[in-house]
Amino acid sequence: MIVKKCLSMLIWLILLQVSTAQEALTTVSAIRSLNSEDRERQLPVKIDAVVTYYHPAWGVLFVHDGVDGICVGVSENQRPTAPFKAGTHLHVQGQIGPGEFLPVILPAILKLGGPGTLPNYQRVNFEELFTPAMDARPVEVQAIVKSTSFSDESLIVDVEVEGHMVRTILPQNEPLQKLPWQLVERQVRVQGIAGTHFNDQRQMSGRLLYVAGLESFIIDAKDKPQDAAPLVPIEGLLRVESPLRQKVRVVGVTTHVIPGRGLYLRSEGGSMFVQTAQPFSITIGDEVEAEGYPIVTPFRPSLSAINVKKIGVQPIPKPVELQPAKTRHSREQCELVTLEADFLEQVPSREGKNLICRAEGQIFEVLLSTPQSPQEPLMSGMKLRLTGICDFITTHPLIIPRNATGFRLLLRNPTDIVITARQPWWGEQRARWIFGSLLVLAMAVGAWALTLQWVVKSQSDVIREQTQQQATLEERQRIARDLHDTLEQELVGVTMLLDDTAKRIQSTQSPASQPLDLARRLLRRAREESRSTIRDLRSVTLEKRGLPAALEELLRPMTVPSGAQFEVKIDCNLISVFGRL
Repeated sequence: MIVKKCLSMLIWLILLQVSTAQEALTTVSAIRSLNSEDRERQLPVKIDAVVTYYHPAWGVLFVHDGVDGICVGVSENQRPTAPFKAGTHLHVQGQIGPGEFLPVILPAILKLGGPGTLPNYQRVNFEELFTPAMDARPVEVQAIVKSTSFSDESLIVDVEVEGHMVRTILPQNEPLQKLPWQLVERQVRVQGIAGTHFNDQRQMSGRLLYVAGLESFIIDAKDKPQDAAPLVPIEGLLRVESPLRQKVRVVGVTTHVIPGRGLYLRSEGGSMFVQTAQPFSITIGDEVEAEGYPIVTPFRPSLSAINVKKIGVQPIPKPVELQPAKTRHSREQCELVTLEADFLEQVPSREGKNLICRAEGQIFEVLLSTPQSPQEPLMSGMKLRLTGICDFITTHPLIIPRNATGFRLLLRNPTDIVITARQPWWGEQRARWIFGSLLVLAMAVGAWALTLQWVVKSQSDVIREQTQQQATLEERQRIARDLHDTLEQELVGVTMLLDDTAKRIQSTQSPASQPLDLARRLLRRAREESRSTIRDLRSVTLEKRGLPAALEELLRPMTVPSGAQFEVKIDCNLISVFGRL
């Protein structure tokens, strides 16, 4: 950690030295007036200001130089052990960052001074509060406190400003000196720093107030004496005859407790949510009396409580069977329900674990806010028995129970998940594996079929060639036989006749003996040519297999009658010698 801090400080010092070549900005107004191009130039800054707000868990720091306010981005290794106090003088030296709404200061040096003077808080109405340029400026609004809760290391106080809800955020780093839930329905003046919800295009999407502490809620008027709060059944809240801002009491049995936010109660008339930041030691099954003010919430009123106390113990409430496919009824909102569902997947969530399930064709979300996990890992395809608080969801403009387009379940702990059936053998994962195996097999079969087709084609070509060769050979053999049986025999007969004629002529000393001898020589040559032709027709070995095979084929028939043996040997060296000659 020390090395990390040293490296960070070294980097900031280098940046600071580089930026000293430019003139440093010394006022917040000059920083806020920078255009989009100048915000990206990392201009140097050096200002003296007063701390107006600091959230130690988030590192959110606002300062004011007496004219205007701005946000200072405090990195984790720059956060002091003791939080910055509002009203403390602070010297800031660093560079400008583009920010996500207005430009911010990225400090290299944060040097605390003595006590400073807090700026005046500008009194604004709702319209002025929501002016985008009001970001980071100190403001004061007239409001009515509606509810309190704890979340993300902060105290959340929701206030109503001219009929509109605005959220205020207080850092929760020290024990509370006041009871914030006692402010519910009190008319107050709230002093804080205007914060902004924004998107990634630098557009304002909402407004909130950063408030230093409960002392910034200034009560305008004392409470008027009121009669004892009447006991009202849960189903009797905010009916036509109900007066505005009337303090009431409700009694019910606890079905779910959310520390820092509130609890769910069930009575004969239904269930409801009681919102309060009040710490209490209440568990499921406790009978509770809650005193507070009804508030309008979707589908069913809630209670913003100023006091919650345990008055008895009842049997642990049994969940009501929920029919997902049926039309929603107001009694199901905030009710402890149970149902069978198929588990689909788990979605990462900052608040806990979000499960996606399906029941009777309805896909819904299951929220498990506890860090604990189910005893057995959940697998897609498992059948679960779920128990939790039902919360309606709708996209319809008319928010009534029958227009609910869905619901979600708020689980109390991992035991609200009971596995009733394990993942079937034929699950999605196995189906993908089998499909992949079949695909690979099909590809292999296809490749084998293509290879077989190529082999068959090759063999067919060979067979076709052999067939053609065989047909040619047979045709040559037939022609050779025909020549041998006709022409050869006729030539032999003519030769015999000429030989006989020659013998007779020689005895008579005829002048025709000379031409006769020439005819006999020509005839003998014709017989030799015909024999050579017949031999060539009868054997294609010389063409196909070469000289050794042709010699063997030619000589073997001549040795069969005598039973002689022979062997053909080829001396390659001798052949090459002949080739050189």
